[in-house]
Parts: sequence; structure tokens; C-alpha cells
Amino acid sequence: MNQVNGFTLIEVLFVLAVLSVLILITTPLQLSVLDKKTEERFLETLEMDLLYMQTLAYNSRMTHRLAFLDSERYEIKANNTSILERTVPEGWEIDTRTLKTISFNKKGTIVKSGTFAIKTLTDHYNVVCPLGKGRCYFEKQ
Repeated sequence: MNQVNGFTLIEVLFVLAVLSVLILITTPLQLSVLDKKTEERFLETLEMDLLYMQTLAYNSRMTHRLAFLDSERYEIKANNTSILERTVPEGWEIDTRTLKTISFNKKGTIVKSGTFAIKTLTDHYNVVCPLGKGRCYFEKQ
């Protein structure tokens, strides 16, 4: 008797079909996780930049400001000297509403309170900067 070892064509096609379905399901999940992590990282960086700017203003006794150059970039300046510039992730929008620039005076308090909105690919956030020494905070819409 002949003994044949191996798989039939139908068995191989079935396994490939199952693997293809699994790959198709997991790819969109990985992309949404990547978008979410990008969102978290940018918002955390913006919050830390605001806190950094407030601390610099208090320690150096100079006025510092964060200005939105357009809906794709923002810049931190001290006495008209650029300290750093950051870009907003692609596809996001920043609506400055009542707060085109965020300034902290020599005492570390915000000069003008207000809000601005950030529209990501999946969510909307309002960033509120109240009067006083309080920090700016994010509200998810």
C-alpha cells in the first residue's frame, strides 16, 4: 500500500481563508489603537507645554505665551523669542474661539481666560483656561 503524507488542496485553502479573515479583522483594530495613542500623546504634550510655560513664567519673571500660528502648529515664546514649536497631528483642527494666545504673567497667572477646541479624528475636546493660578484642563465632548 502507498502511504501519502501531506494535506489536500482543500485543507490548505481552508486554513489560508481562516488566516486571511483573522488578519482582516485585526488590522483595523491596530490602526484605531494607533490613532488613540497619538491622541493621548499629543494632549498630554500640550498639557505639559502649558504647565512648562506657566512654570517658566513664574521662575524667570518674564511673560511667556503660547500662540496658535494656524490650525496645524503652535509655538511657545518668551519676549518674542521662540522657545519651541510643535505641530498638530495630520487631520486635526484647532478652533481658537476666544483664546488665540495663552499668556502667563510674571506671577504665573493666566493673563486672559478662555477656551479653545481641538477636533481629532475621533473626538472633540474643549480646553478651558480659567483665571488664577489654576491649570488649563481638557473637557471631552
